[in-house]
Amino acid sequence: MEEANAVFHEGLDMFYETQSVTWRAKYKHVLFEKMYDTFLKPSILQAKFNNLSAKETVELLVPKIGEWIRNNSVREQLNLRNDLKDNAKATQLRSEGNKMFHPNVKRYFEAIKLYNESIAFSEKGSTERSLAYANRSNICLKMQRFEDCLENIRLARESNYPGEKLNQREKDAKALAKARNKNASSSKVSPDVVEEPELSYPAKENAPQIANCLELRKNEEYGRHVVTTRKLKVGDVVMIERPFVTVLKDSFRYVRCDFCHEERPFTLIPCEGCTAAMYCSEECLSKAYNKYHRYECGLLRDLYEDFEEVPLIAIRMIAIAITTFDNNPEALKDHLDALDESNVNGFTMDWNPATQQDIFNTVHVLTTNQERRHSMFVAMFIFNATILHTLVLERTELGPVCEANPATNKILLDLILRYEQIVECNSKLLSFNAYKVNEYVAESFAVGCYPLISMLNHSCAPNVKRITLPDGRCAVFVIRPVLEGSQLFDSYETGHTLHEREIRQSMLSFMYSFQCTCEACTFNYPTLKVLLEGSDVINSENITKHLYYNRMLSSHEDKKVRKIMAELRSFLNETPKLYPESEVCFRQVEFVRSLQVLYNQTSENAEYWKHCKP
Repeated sequence: MEEANAVFHEGLDMFYETQSVTWRAKYKHVLFEKMYDTFLKPSILQAKFNNLSAKETVELLVPKIGEWIRNNSVREQLNLRNDLKDNAKATQLRSEGNKMFHPNVKRYFEAIKLYNESIAFSEKGSTERSLAYANRSNICLKMQRFEDCLENIRLARESNYPGEKLNQREKDAKALAKARNKNASSSKVSPDVVEEPELSYPAKENAPQIANCLELRKNEEYGRHVVTTRKLKVGDVVMIERPFVTVLKDSFRYVRCDFCHEERPFTLIPCEGCTAAMYCSEECLSKAYNKYHRYECGLLRDLYEDFEEVPLIAIRMIAIAITTFDNNPEALKDHLDALDESNVNGFTMDWNPATQQDIFNTVHVLTTNQERRHSMFVAMFIFNATILHTLVLERTELGPVCEANPATNKILLDLILRYEQIVECNSKLLSFNAYKVNEYVAESFAVGCYPLISMLNHSCAPNVKRITLPDGRCAVFVIRPVLEGSQLFDSYETGHTLHEREIRQSMLSFMYSFQCTCEACTFNYPTLKVLLEGSDVINSENITKHLYYNRMLSSHEDKKVRKIMAELRSFLNETPKLYPESEVCFRQVEFVRSLQVLYNQTSENAEYWKHCKP
């Protein structure tokens, strides 16, 4: 048990080093550790002594953890509170935005985010909201976003903007927009056409997201895993899947639409029920509410500030599940009671006529790893689930339903606990090309769950790479030649090129509850840093190639990047050198970057900086 405690604390320390975590989230873990050390250990020892299964251990711990939370004022200590509009807070945020907008500062994008947060906190129809929209329109004019400027003027007036100050700004924006449109029509410049990747082989008849050469198999060593029935080449696309659920990362809440995730910072509109969600249009706002937001609206701010992304996604999954069953939790319970989970297989299911309920089944049966987790980790999930369950009952329409039906109340808690663990094991990052100072870098903006891609096992030396497409779908590209009959391996964000073996194994043990025995761990493959310091990659020819490829990739010019992608693909398919020789590793990293440049969504923020002070 002491060894498990050490692993747990080591994992938490590593998590905090790599993630931006609020003080409330950190303090929640402090409370959990206090509960575990001072109250829960005897029950854990009892479970071990009696050789209880994971399910029996959960049944033992749930009431005890619930009792401790109730008796120790946990919600007060975590400062859990209803999310209410606050005009005073809106005014403060707008004032901070004005400082960023000042001519001596000119940090327009930072100002926009503060104005957006001000809009989210302001009451509908309030002067505070109208002033924030007006401020946003001024920035749009300065940044030559004339149509956005006019939209914000409309929103400001709709929010009862006082006075006539916007009239001249509206005239200026209309005149400038007209002049630019006239110049644009005379230049007749055709917009760039972005080619979307397609499957490299015929799709399965029953599953158009998957190449017909992929099969889902199961054995004792790997569990469920994906193999290919033919040889695959670098650059092949073998899966393209849409996520079942996605959640924006906290830092993008006031930059992207909560529903479609489009980057629309200049025209976002707020949810009227909370301060944490904004949308690019009334259409997306309505779709979000009908699909999931009605069941998370009252919780969303606390979810972001106290629980990070995993519990947030779990709550959203439950919300989607309930709306899938016509907002009837009892119908969901009846469905799950009758579901034979052993018969659910996303690779053999016919997706062509599949209903939303069929698709939900493929997510519901994803692995939780609960049987493999140490009881301390299970206890942490129960601790989170118990708090979330209470908030859902208090702040959503599910409260009266669960009060009237104890069976529905129980399944709600069971689902929160189950989906927390499913998300922990199966969530994937969605990435885009973000502009940082003078270059573009791959950065994640959301987390999602893909039921078919989740069947891919992990390797620290993967042979496939997930690439997020602009519409949120994920394409799986082959990045190392794969022999017929071999397994496809993804990386759970812990590749050997970036992390040393000890760090990788600690992260994987903490997050996924398994000891990695992949080829990179077995043979202790080096990081890129070690390869660079101790190999022939630094000879003049290779370093010249490396610099050339990086220069072309940094250009973000479609033709140049496609040219070097073809060169890199050819090299990786034909080289007699074996992985992980230094040249092969570096060319693979460059090939992956070429895929990201070509197929990820590219942020417009490079354009924003043209109008700002460096």
